[in-house]
Amino acid sequence: MTAVDTRKVIIDTDTGVDDAMGVVYGLLAPELEVVALTTVFGNMSTDVTTENTLRLLEEVDAPSIPVHRGADKGLLGRPTFNPEVHGADGVGDAQFERSTIAPAEGHAAIAIIEAAQRFPGEVTFVGLGPLTNLAIALALEPGLTKLLGGVVWMGGVVSTPGNVGPVIEADAAHDPEAAQMVFEAEWSQPLVMVGLDVTDDTLFTAADLERVAAADTATARYVARIAPFYMRFYEPLVGQYACAMHSPLATAIAALPELVTASVSAVASVSLAEGVTRGMTVLDRRPGQQSGARTWSTGPRISAVTGVDRARFKSIYLDTICGSERS
Repeated sequence: MTAVDTRKVIIDTDTGVDDAMGVVYGLLAPELEVVALTTVFGNMSTDVTTENTLRLLEEVDAPSIPVHRGADKGLLGRPTFNPEVHGADGVGDAQFERSTIAPAEGHAAIAIIEAAQRFPGEVTFVGLGPLTNLAIALALEPGLTKLLGGVVWMGGVVSTPGNVGPVIEADAAHDPEAAQMVFEAEWSQPLVMVGLDVTDDTLFTAADLERVAAADTATARYVARIAPFYMRFYEPLVGQYACAMHSPLATAIAALPELVTASVSAVASVSLAEGVTRGMTVLDRRPGQQSGARTWSTGPRISAVTGVDRARFKSIYLDTICGSERS
């Protein structure tokens, strides 16, 4: 068996159902070494997302990974939550016992900075929620742009409909100012945006749930327990008993960038205006801009994922969660 190159990651999460499904994959993926988990508001309050993250680690027997509590709200405004999507507890009303482990000392933003300083150029930030913690870390340490090895964010949308507004994705909408700060930063590698263009139709289906429920691994039992609520929410939206695999796909792309089959390189910004477009991720895709023939807008480019190998991703995800050998 050949050795697998691993990359260190910090997973920043607002642990709801799909985020938890992404975190458990990150813990098991042989390509990833999770050096810390950081929590943020989003799907639920930070108190709840932190508790969910700690409980997750106990359920899958990984209690030694530090969990740092992060921002309670965006840089502006007050947070809003939608328990009808992920359940009143944020993890599908699974009714887990309270965690017996405590968060690690230190704010999530400080933990991000310290990990990047400890392993310069080696740590990828994998954001599964609003980008508030990363924006705060940038404000505290502008040199973070050169210290982090990369940023992969599950958020935003290029050209498909939004999910909390006609053109707005939820994680961008929770903190547009933070997303704009992160988009404007001069990262050593282009930020990779894994948005609704590829996550909305990457589905965890009834057949997938059946396979996971039959597997005898802690991660499979955990996923089987939390997924049904989320699948019922999605059923009328996707026309079948299934749910979108937003965060699992982003985490898998951090582990296996070759899953990306198409992407757009463009200068990106986030609408900060009040109204229906607030939080909209806007990419400059005008002719000539990508080729360099014309410079319509300036600033760092991001890489927005527009195509993925879904079949390979699903196979790898299910094999990993269920404890099977990868094909």
